[in-house]
Amino acid sequence: MIWDDIKTTVCLPKKVHPDYEAYFTKTPVRFATPNGEQERRWVIGPYKKLNQFRDVLRDNVSAQNAVKGGCFGRRYSDLPPTGKRSSGSLNELIADGPTRQPNPNDIAKRAGPNPSQDPRRVDLYDEDTWKWWYGQKSLESHHIVEKSILGEVNKNKGDLANECAPCVLIVPELHQQLITPTVSPERKNFSTGLSDDEQADELKRIYTSLYAPSQMVDLWAIAEIIIGAVRKGGPF
Repeated sequence: MIWDDIKTTVCLPKKVHPDYEAYFTKTPVRFATPNGEQERRWVIGPYKKLNQFRDVLRDNVSAQNAVKGGCFGRRYSDLPPTGKRSSGSLNELIADGPTRQPNPNDIAKRAGPNPSQDPRRVDLYDEDTWKWWYGQKSLESHHIVEKSILGEVNKNKGDLANECAPCVLIVPELHQQLITPTVSPERKNFSTGLSDDEQADELKRIYTSLYAPSQMVDLWAIAEIIIGAVRKGGPF
């Protein structure tokens, strides 16, 4: 079973919180912060169960304490939003375009050697705007291998069914500005009759690149387990 392999080889043995189906990955992600080096780990779980955990993180102190060692993006400032959500429209706030130049110190918060220098939305707008943005959004459960691609090749069943496929909690900007634009266009490559080996080779090409940054090694390890199951005609 795919989840058995993931829990055995990629995850720490205990749940992040006893009440929720979420796990830390084994390999620490090291961030250089103003308070010294910190080690964090990705939080993964089945999609539906992970969403339940995500939804309590805004207000549940016990859950918040449980993920203090969690990694949720490529910057040390990528942390779960807490408290009441902001109201209003982001489109209204940014309608007039960027209000500032990106601060290199913000981009330097990313982990790993030679990180991407591409700015995020919050790098381009004033402090009130990005505080609103983070107040509006919660973490998102990202399918480690895209659910629409698995559906395209009829592999979204068993441990890879949408509601229980392996996911990771990440900040929305990483999901919306990097992962989705990178992976979504690739779905067209799976719309013709590919063999299991060909499907696996295409997935390997996509995810070897997407999860290349050094802090994403455990996400690649999970993707590799899923790709291995696809190659064998699974999941089983």
